[in-house]
Amino acid sequence: MLSRIAARPHTPVAIAAVGVTAAGLVAVGIGTFLPWVKSGTVLRDSYQSIAIIRTIKVLDGSPLALVLDAWTLLIPVITLSVIVYALGFRRSAATISAIVAIISGTVAGSATVLGGGEEVRLGISSTGPVTTLIGAALTLVGVVGIFAGRRSRATEDAGGEP
Repeated sequence: MLSRIAARPHTPVAIAAVGVTAAGLVAVGIGTFLPWVKSGTVLRDSYQSIAIIRTIKVLDGSPLALVLDAWTLLIPVITLSVIVYALGFRRSAATISAIVAIISGTVAGSATVLGGGEEVRLGISSTGPVTTLIGAALTLVGVVGIFAGRRSRATEDAGGEP
C-alpha cells in the first residue's frame, strides 16, 4: 500500500515545487549555522546566540523562551519533513515545511530588519538571517507549488466528459 502511494506520478509543477522547497529548506538549515551575531571580531551562529541568551537568563519566564526552543528544533523538523515526503505523504510534508518556513522566516525577517549594518561592532550580522529568510521564502513558494501540483493532478483524474 505504501509503495503504491509513494509511486504516484508527479506533475511537472509538483516536481519543480519539490526542488524549490528542498532548496529552501537547505538554505534555512544552512542559514541557522551562519553568523547571526557579531561581537567585535567574534561571529556567532544562531545556536551559539541561543546558548548565550539561556546562560544569562534574559528570557526566563518569558513566552519568547518558547521561540528559542522551537528554533533549536528546526533541523530535526526539516529532517522529519524530508522523511514524511519520502514516505509519500506529500501534503503533510508540505505543511510541516510551511510551518518551518513561517517560524524561521519570521525570526530571520525580524533579525534582518533590526540588523545594524556591517560597520557595527556589536549587533546582528546579516549573513545568517538573510540566508534563512531567502530559504524561508523559497520554501513557501515551493509549498504552494506542491499543493498546486497536487490540485492540478486531482482535476486531471476527475471523471466526466471532456
